[in-house]
Amino acid sequence: MEKSRLEAFSDGVFAIVITLLILDIRFPEVDYRQFRVTLISLLPRILAYVMSFIIIGVYWVTHHNSMHAMRKTDRNFLWLNILLLLCVSFIPFPTSLLGRYPFQAGPIVFYGITLIVCNAVGYLMILYVWYHPHLAVAEFSNAYIRGHTPVYILVNVLYLCAILAAHPFPLLSYLIYILVVIFLIAFLPKVDDGINIR
Repeated sequence: MEKSRLEAFSDGVFAIVITLLILDIRFPEVDYRQFRVTLISLLPRILAYVMSFIIIGVYWVTHHNSMHAMRKTDRNFLWLNILLLLCVSFIPFPTSLLGRYPFQAGPIVFYGITLIVCNAVGYLMILYVWYHPHLAVAEFSNAYIRGHTPVYILVNVLYLCAILAAHPFPLLSYLIYILVVIFLIAFLPKVDDGINIR
């Protein structure tokens, strides 16, 4: 199967998911004298929106670049991709919970678990291509797996740390989530730009 339809469908889902994030931020009907207080009360939702927007953006960039490793797809890979999109499209829900209960452990833990599952499915897709080399371009090599495996492990370990810190130190959990995003934006190009990893 050609990969073009998979890419088009995936791009559409990513676009919809990112759009859904903003729908949770609504400014209520209040007297203008309460404008500042109301706006400040919305800051947790706005910050959760920004963080999740960038995280989903990282997933999209990674998905886009990983398609360079693909020559074609098969039915099983399509279902793995559907599973990834299912996980990513779920992100707006824990994001909404973070915005409503920003310093409670439950939403922070739920958010971290969601991200870990997304990463696990993404790595499973890479492994599937590795074990089915007829789907990959000729340049796909051991170096591709070696380059990505430590990143997936490190990110998930950090997310686990954020989950464990959620109850005693919720601000530390947020700091970890933000640092992971910065790390991925800065480091992923070193292992994820195209497929020319030697």
